[in-house]
Amino acid sequence: MACPTSLLSAPAPFLAGPSHRAPQLSPSARPFQPSSRVVLVQWAPPPRGWFKINFDGSVYHDGSGRASIGGAIRDSAGRVLIAFAEPTEHSTVGIVEARAMVRGLRLALGLGLRRVVVEGDDLVLVQLLRGEETQTRIPVAMQEELHGLLRCFAGCDVRHVYREGNAVAHTLCRQAYHCPGVWVGIVPSAVFEKAEDDRRGVLHEREMVRRPA
Repeated sequence: MACPTSLLSAPAPFLAGPSHRAPQLSPSARPFQPSSRVVLVQWAPPPRGWFKINFDGSVYHDGSGRASIGGAIRDSAGRVLIAFAEPTEHSTVGIVEARAMVRGLRLALGLGLRRVVVEGDDLVLVQLLRGEETQTRIPVAMQEELHGLLRCFAGCDVRHVYREGNAVAHTLCRQAYHCPGVWVGIVPSAVFEKAEDDRRGVLHEREMVRRPA
């Protein structure tokens, strides 16, 4: 895949430092009590000079044939540079998630961004692209396309986040069903509220299923 000549091959993934935002619980959260079944999830901004692409895919299995992709690119201050919410052809969840990632990467390249963190809640896809897993739910050609796009950046890191930390992209997926579009610098009000929660460092509770001993 041809890439802009100003972009170099990607180095090894970096590890971002902890966020310094004062944590706060989302309004819907219960009073927190330490438990092995509950974890706190928080969206983390990328380091200065990097940008974060959050992506998500949605598939209905109710016979409606509905599927959508959504995502947003934000800077180290949590500001939304560009967001997208688009319907897509019905397929498996893995393929639709991969389409969302492709769309986000292509938009980032179109903006001339050089260093990106790519974050989604599809653990299988993330592990595949990080080389941590060989099992795949997407065609080989799509896998090769994603690797080719990732190599177009001077720096990149692919990361998994629980859905609670991927609320902006998840909300954009829902937006695609009634008001699709691509927004630059401004987003629909429901998405803006989620993005502001992320900027403030709001914490979300996630129930973890205990495995039987």
